[in-house]
Amino acid sequence: MNQLADLHADRSDPIAERGTLYDRALTYWREHVGDHEREPHVAVEEFEADWLPEGEYALVLTSSRWKAGTGRGDNYSAYYEQHLKLRRWAQNADGEEVLRKPPVALHVEIMPQFRDMVYKSGDPLECPHGEGTRLIGWSTYAESAFEIERRMYDALRAVYGRDAIDLDDRVHDSRRIAKAEAHIRFDIEKKAAAVETIDQTRQLIDWGGEAEIEAHQRRQQEGWLESKLESDRWHMLGFEPQEYSTELKVYQASQWSKRPRSDPLHHPKMEASYAGVDRGELPHVEEWDEVLGHLRTVVATHGRWAGIERGDLVADDFFDGDTAPPFDYERPTGRRSMLQRRYEDLATEIYREALKESTTAVYDILRVVAEETGATYDTLEDRTGLARSTVRYHVARLAEAGVVKRLGNPVLVAFVSRVVLEQAREIVREVRPDDLAEDMNERAEERRERREELREQDATEGDDEPDRGPVGGEEADRIGFEYLASLSATLSDVVLEYDRDELGDQDVRVRVDELPSRLR
Repeated sequence: MNQLADLHADRSDPIAERGTLYDRALTYWREHVGDHEREPHVAVEEFEADWLPEGEYALVLTSSRWKAGTGRGDNYSAYYEQHLKLRRWAQNADGEEVLRKPPVALHVEIMPQFRDMVYKSGDPLECPHGEGTRLIGWSTYAESAFEIERRMYDALRAVYGRDAIDLDDRVHDSRRIAKAEAHIRFDIEKKAAAVETIDQTRQLIDWGGEAEIEAHQRRQQEGWLESKLESDRWHMLGFEPQEYSTELKVYQASQWSKRPRSDPLHHPKMEASYAGVDRGELPHVEEWDEVLGHLRTVVATHGRWAGIERGDLVADDFFDGDTAPPFDYERPTGRRSMLQRRYEDLATEIYREALKESTTAVYDILRVVAEETGATYDTLEDRTGLARSTVRYHVARLAEAGVVKRLGNPVLVAFVSRVVLEQAREIVREVRPDDLAEDMNERAEERRERREELREQDATEGDDEPDRGPVGGEEADRIGFEYLASLSATLSDVVLEYDRDELGDQDVRVRVDELPSRLR
């Protein structure tokens, strides 16, 4: 990110005539494009630079409505920022020359910065680094922030002329890092271990009680897990404290399963990235080494924790695999003891749930999830005989306690790690050593029969009063019903929960005698 203090003309001149780089870019668009329907415009058909891999490249130009403009109310008119993007020439199936996104990406944004501009609301545009032109450059596989700046300047000069930028106009304090990442590519056989390692990190950060954390996990069609974790509390695991949030994820290329193992894109990547700050200023370009060092430490440490060895690294066009220079880092300590204490806490929670005297419902749910190494709601309902709403209620409690996690759609209920899975298997055997499969089958059948008897009783006696059975109580094994008018939720809220599969067919009652016959 750069700010050019290139406003050298009189501020009384129209914005498009003030002699800035933005003015030059806007004039270029008007002279060579003139209509948004003609975008993207090929600004440079043959773009060459010493940082480009082998191939033929071009620069294309697009524009987009910007956040500020001139005028107020009905007279407000937004300005347009200009975008330069790197593309690579390739041939399509018909042998025609077309432009594709290359692995080495470059995107340059060009925006005006003038104090007489306003937002649509009428508030004045903030110009923290003065007036002129604001630049944001995005690129991949760059070894330094200075390299990204150089690529950005190369593109700007190729389109707008060698004199388009005067580096003396740069505002030094504006040169900030908006995003950075470090990654490794590794053999697919280690993906499950890598995913579990990230999940363990999420648990430990969350367990510390201070985390502002976002986590995302989903089960893919082939059964592998993709995992993503973002937090600003990595210091809780022994990493150096940082002013910014760090994201760590494991992911693969689209349709990776259709590629042979010899193709690097068949194998996953582990990537740590920095993406801005919530408070304060972005890191300066001179802090690039510190930022990248932190990201490399996070990647290398989790790779080591996941058991990824140098022989597991996979080379591709932009990563040298097992011949790549090793990341130089000091591995944080204490994680093993933290995990042990965390799992001891979870084991205590599993014991507490499995030993409940008031109901065997939770024990049966834990047992099925342990035996099946993960179970859907359908499986839990079928194996335990519990109502869907009861299953969901207990699973939600177990998830809140950190014992299980819910993955994908349809939901798969699984223990949070292999260690916890093994602990749960031991615990369910220990608390009821004489409980056989036929015993659980009998309990399931009794629950179904009892629920059917209650339905028949309701049909005989009528529904003068809504059910008010205890939540999760095995004696009645049903959830209490309330009139919609007595709830804070609206009918739309209920419909939304039903569409999300948070409520099932057994969770909603409708008075049918008032319904039109076509809906009965």
